[in-house]
Amino acid sequence: MAAVVHMQACQRHNHYYYHHSAAARAQPERKICWSCHRSSAPTALLCDNERCRAIQPVGKGVTYFDLLLDDGKPSFDVSAADLRRRFLKLQQTVHPDSFSQKEDVERKLAEAQSSWINHAYATLKDPLSRARYLLKLQGREIDEKDQIADPELLMEIMESREEIEMAKTESQVADIRLRNEQKVAGVVERLSQAFASGDLARARDLTHHLQYLRRISQTVHGWEPSDA
Repeated sequence: MAAVVHMQACQRHNHYYYHHSAAARAQPERKICWSCHRSSAPTALLCDNERCRAIQPVGKGVTYFDLLLDDGKPSFDVSAADLRRRFLKLQQTVHPDSFSQKEDVERKLAEAQSSWINHAYATLKDPLSRARYLLKLQGREIDEKDQIADPELLMEIMESREEIEMAKTESQVADIRLRNEQKVAGVVERLSQAFASGDLARARDLTHHLQYLRRISQTVHGWEPSDA
């Protein structure tokens, strides 16, 4: 009973921490245009001053969610279509080719903005990197070198690797791939629930799980039949 009470208390703490730390996160600072010295919104790609419209640097404190989601709220559940639409719109605005005839400072800012947007999109469109980024924003960053603490997960990973090593045919590997993809889908669904409920400890464990399943996917992808 004491263990159950402790677990419930931890879950309440995680829920409070997730939702309140997001709200308490320092708001991005407004930008001061390097060209006209007018103030612009933190997420503005171009100066808000219609008579200036100079390209701006990446805003201090701006997150990938601020720029790529319409509401700017950090969330594990994102629409791939909306994310893609927003990404293309932003890239169209700051693509370096559009600034090839501008001053050197604007060309460099365009390259920096474009690179940042590319990285933001790559991070948010992938469930694993999106989960890792969300945890990082909450101060729960995961190190890729972290060891597996869950004995059941460790056994699962070891068995999967052994299966791949023992596989002799494409059909066997295809079966391993399918089962791993099903596991990935299940973990992603549970991750969604964990983040939605604010259970960061659970989300962190599941992100670890997804990280190792991704490695299994990579191993399967690189499988080649033995010459023996």
